Amino acid sequence: MKRILLLILLLTNSSILFAEEKLSIGLGWPYLSVKYNLSKYFSTELRYATGDGINVYAGRFYWNFHRPENIRFFTGLEGGNIDFNTLDIKGNGYEGSIFVGGEYLITKRLSFVMDIAPTFISLNSDNVDVDGVEWVLNMAVHYYIF
Repeated sequence: MKRILLLILLLTNSSILFAEEKLSIGLGWPYLSVKYNLSKYFSTELRYATGDGINVYAGRFYWNFHRPENIRFFTGLEGGNIDFNTLDIKGNGYEGSIFVGGEYLITKRLSFVMDIAPTFISLNSDNVDVDGVEWVLNMAVHYYIF
């Protein structure tokens, strides 16, 4: 997780890729995010998701491979850390995925984003270790600050 965050910080501070500087705040279900378009083709995002005693801290790297006028099609990688403390069980774990999706620009500053991903999830607690692949559908609204 530390390596992913370090990579994201290095990429966001790289002046070589700054062709299109746009910072957005995203509101999804159930997460908040900050996304930065490094260039016309590459973006990074930090996410925080929460619900029912579960917290997920994740980083994403996007490749925008097709950009018609008001739509961006993308693919990318996600990695994150999971902490949970529910009624009977407490522990942590990690998740990773390869996703594909699109972003529709409603206005110059507002967009709707949707992607789907087979996500590998591994959870560990004192009593149980579980891992497997689950399909995850993400939907969010992003507001571009600049």
